Amino acid sequence: MANTVKLKRSAVQGKVPAVEDLQLGELALNTFDGKAYIKKDQNGTEEVVEIGATAQVLSTARTITEDVSLGSDRNILSINDVVVADGVTVDVPDGCTWIVVA
Repeated sequence: MANTVKLKRSAVQGKVPAVEDLQLGELALNTFDGKAYIKKDQNGTEEVVEIGATAQVLSTARTITEDVSLGSDRNILSINDVVVADGVTVDVPDGCTWIVVA
């Protein structure tokens, strides 16, 4: 029997989940806007981060073999465990987020 996974979702234009609406690492979707959100905790500060039109899927491969530098308005979502090869740099500037969903 197949399992069904349902994420928190809204079809209301412009609706963004609040910190208290999500558990740490939980994904939410706004199906009207076509945007995804995740709750994160950085040094004790929880926030909801948008992963939508400005998101960049870095890699679904398990190993990153080329240098990557995000623009200041980008976030990264990687699916699967990710390994950065020796000598390769991934630059994630302040204000940007790299989320790895394993």
